[in-house]
Amino acid sequence: MRNGISATGLSELTAEIKSNPAQGKASYGVEVRWLSGTRAEAKALPMTIGDQNVNRDYSWTIDEPKQLGGTNYGPNPQEYLLSGMGACMMVGFAVGASVLGIQLSELRVEVRADLDLAGFLSARDGAKVPLNGIAYTFHVAGDGSKEQFEQLYLQAVAHSPNAMSLAEGVPLSGKLVLYGRSPQL
Repeated sequence: MRNGISATGLSELTAEIKSNPAQGKASYGVEVRWLSGTRAEAKALPMTIGDQNVNRDYSWTIDEPKQLGGTNYGPNPQEYLLSGMGACMMVGFAVGASVLGIQLSELRVEVRADLDLAGFLSARDGAKVPLNGIAYTFHVAGDGSKEQFEQLYLQAVAHSPNAMSLAEGVPLSGKLVLYGRSPQL
């Protein structure tokens, strides 16, 4: 056990996935329910890892700051997006360090992005809706060499599903389900 991660457990999982690739398939989901104004509650849905069902009994609040019409009761959607990417890369770094036997004493990932609100609000023709870019910085200390940390950094980014999904783009699909009209007020 290193950095709170079982290298033996990871090795066993890797071997299992190599022998049966279906065990390496994971399926995730969340449900986001509007509460009021810009506030919503997100809830993790049960997930699957290979042939195992994993109950995920977690919920969290999403809101915008008052300057954007919210009540500032929680992080906004962009902060959750950035934290998901940063945490995913961090996990890869910590796992890689543990496999190499490196003890970490500090690991932080700072993630920042800019957004032109004119795109979201349709306030200016041609204003872009997506984030203008995402920048991240790893802050690391531990008993590994500079070369090991540089390699871990490259691997953590390259093997992060969240970072690669944002960098390469993933197909989006959706649909609308209507339940009827609200009564006229």
